[in-house]
Amino acid sequence: MKQSNRHHYVVHATGIAGIVILLLIRIFWGHLVPGRKVRQDSLLSEEMSNRYEEPPAITPIKSTVTARQGMSGAAAPEESVTLTQENPVPDKQERPATVLQEKSREAGDIVPAYTKKRLIPDDYQPVIPVKIELNTADSAELVKLYGIGPYYAVNIIKYREKLGGFAVPEQLLEVTGIDRERLEGFYDRVFADTSFIVRMDLKTATEDQLAQHLYIGRYLARCIVRYRETAVLDSCTLEHLVRDKILESDQARKIGWYLY
Repeated sequence: MKQSNRHHYVVHATGIAGIVILLLIRIFWGHLVPGRKVRQDSLLSEEMSNRYEEPPAITPIKSTVTARQGMSGAAAPEESVTLTQENPVPDKQERPATVLQEKSREAGDIVPAYTKKRLIPDDYQPVIPVKIELNTADSAELVKLYGIGPYYAVNIIKYREKLGGFAVPEQLLEVTGIDRERLEGFYDRVFADTSFIVRMDLKTATEDQLAQHLYIGRYLARCIVRYRETAVLDSCTLEHLVRDKILESDQARKIGWYLY
């Protein structure tokens, strides 16, 4: 009998404890869950209000809307309603086409919008490097060239005086110390005016005059004079000297720069 009563009390106690636990869960759930939902709703509403606090400017658009009343499917009389948006923004004025655009349109080219023509002053002069004339340049001008210092400038002037002037810039390679690499560094900035070359007459020049030239020398000068004495005077030309093996073709070409 005592064992059955004890079992009866245990069942009742368990049921009462379950009911109490359910009540506590319901009470705490009612206090906690609604509060979270309210806080989330308040944050969401605050974010949405900040996002649409300053609405962007909208270009005024007039539109006609046809309103239909009645949800049962019956056709309602049409009403024309005109809606105008606030805060109108003035339309942008169309920019005039430039001269470049007009010419490009005539040629059929595609020109980007709002291309402006670049204005060039009337007194504008492009900067063009001044070339140096080898037969009249002094040492102050020669030192402006690539790889040419005072030493090489003096050597160029001395060689020019002995030679009687430069006919082509390649003759600078005959100056001591000037190689092909140095010449290529300033080749586009120099030129030679052959009108400043000192010339002589092959038919009347004396042996000493011919010998003083760097391309002739004493031996060739003597040979030319003897050839001129034995041959007809009019036959003493570079062509005949090459034909008769007195001069080589390369020598005749160089000497020809300094003859009348």
